[in-house]
Amino acid sequence: MFNFNRFFFAIIDLLIAFCLFLLIFALRYIWFSFPEFSQKTLDLSTILLFSFYSIVIVIFFFSFKVYELNKLYKLTEVLLYLPLISLLSMGIFGIYFFLTQTNFTRFVFFSGFLFVPLIIAILNKILFHLLIQNRQEVHILYLGNADHFQLLQQLFKQYKKIFKLHLGKIDLTTNTATIAQRLKEIHYLVIDSDFVYNRELFDTLTQFEIHGGRIFTLIDIFAYFDQSLPAEIITNTNHFELFSTYKLDSLYNRFFKRIGDILIAFFLLIMVSPILLLTIFLVKITSPGKIFYIQKRMGLNNREFKMFKFRTMVSDAEKGKAQLTSTNDQRITFIGKIIRPLRIDELPQLINILKGDMSFIGPRPERKELIEVIVKKYPLFQKRQLVKPGLTGWAQVRFFYVNDLDQMNKKLSYDLYYINHLSLQFDLKIILYTIETILFKREHS
Repeated sequence: MFNFNRFFFAIIDLLIAFCLFLLIFALRYIWFSFPEFSQKTLDLSTILLFSFYSIVIVIFFFSFKVYELNKLYKLTEVLLYLPLISLLSMGIFGIYFFLTQTNFTRFVFFSGFLFVPLIIAILNKILFHLLIQNRQEVHILYLGNADHFQLLQQLFKQYKKIFKLHLGKIDLTTNTATIAQRLKEIHYLVIDSDFVYNRELFDTLTQFEIHGGRIFTLIDIFAYFDQSLPAEIITNTNHFELFSTYKLDSLYNRFFKRIGDILIAFFLLIMVSPILLLTIFLVKITSPGKIFYIQKRMGLNNREFKMFKFRTMVSDAEKGKAQLTSTNDQRITFIGKIIRPLRIDELPQLINILKGDMSFIGPRPERKELIEVIVKKYPLFQKRQLVKPGLTGWAQVRFFYVNDLDQMNKKLSYDLYYINHLSLQFDLKIILYTIETILFKREHS
């Protein structure tokens, strides 16, 4: 169960897509060649082109989360995305061919991008079911805090239709002999993050492990299945290790990420300038008040900065008091209802990125007064200020409307996971997920 790897499917898809493009080429130009039509030969440039076709399809599969478990399990979850993947792929290469006047195989181009994504999605479903159908029921035992067990139950609940799971628990006060007996009946043991064991129990768990048993911490499980790090399971003994200065002082975070922020922000400001001008006009003529919403937010190392957004609410919407946005919030203007789902209201923050107040990717910037309220209940919320806030981020693409502090805590779990796993690879993944979020207009807070 814990051996599922999205990159396995991606590599398989890459090979299948390439083979399918070759097959379409062979059908048209080798096996069923028509003399009256133009002929093509399979040269190196054509092979490289088919490789790029395949890579782009797999990139879009990642972007639209086709490799998520629920989409691999149910084909209907991904059918909506396939036409868009085909159109976007054809659009990218169509523009390239038009600008470079490259001679390309049109039959393979159109037939391939129309049918290859669908064929791959069907094969993925078949492969996924072949991998899981013969698997026996997995027995998992949890050893630790009872409240944390409820979090684990909620996490596994959504996967019970996919995997045959049996989750049991054992109290911290249980004697070692009973624990040893229970270990003989299970495949996996999940240990609470703050679990403390004596030498006798340590030897018992070690014997379980060296005889083929698998042991995971609660942090491991949430990282694997949900890519989150719930604040509730982080203890005083491990939170400094999770957010160590060594990780945050990486060359990528301190240097290359900033260069990327400047280049992306500058490029996007040029590309979206017509949208910015149109939005300025629409905000001005449709509701009274200022065009831009300027508010103080907290950034890296608890520094305050002025954040820019297009105004999407009526003037004086908060009446001097910080309020969370709610679903169908009556304070949102007509134009706000259009530009908020598309995140157009966030585009002025590109200026904040160029100034160095924000990064392109990071936790959502929050107000000082709101942070002061949240940290009373969730002290680890302050950890978000170990990195620069972002225009987009892992929490923004994984969790959307925030109506209360408990939902804010759920969003915090994704921010903490991001801080703990900050890397170029992770940032690229978030960019791809952001594309899907914008195109399908999913709401954000």
